[in-house]
Amino acid sequence: MPVPFPHHYSAKVSRTFASRARVMAPPRPTLMGGPSSEFDGDAASWSPEHLLLSALGLCMLTTFEAFAARDGIEVQDWNASIEGDVERSPEGLIFTSIIMTLDMEITGNVDQVEQTIEDAKQYCLVLNSLRVPVVVETNIRTPDSQPERKAS
Repeated sequence: MPVPFPHHYSAKVSRTFASRARVMAPPRPTLMGGPSSEFDGDAASWSPEHLLLSALGLCMLTTFEAFAARDGIEVQDWNASIEGDVERSPEGLIFTSIIMTLDMEITGNVDQVEQTIEDAKQYCLVLNSLRVPVVVETNIRTPDSQPERKAS
């Protein structure tokens, strides 16, 4: 059962050495973070940019699944690919574009899926917290159809 609002979250970032850190939110596993390789970082560390894109994909999944349950849609398979571009702007470095491609297989009330995706986009906390518009492309497979690709 969901907890009433407001919800409170916390995380801790502890420096390990120059621009590197442990990212913690117990009892979850610790992540090692640092700058992306584009900023002379370690390619194996989680960068803020990768964490943000991953958070967006995970938020969209959990939000979509909540609405899918409401709408009688069963998610059989779900994959999200999220790509973003960072550029210099007068305000500093910003994401200038983010494209999220959702590839899913669903059953149940499949005729409702477009509205369910729109509801998920409207209520996805991370998507709504970003200044950059997020383009969502979808590839939807159902038992009775070929993959259908849409962008919104």
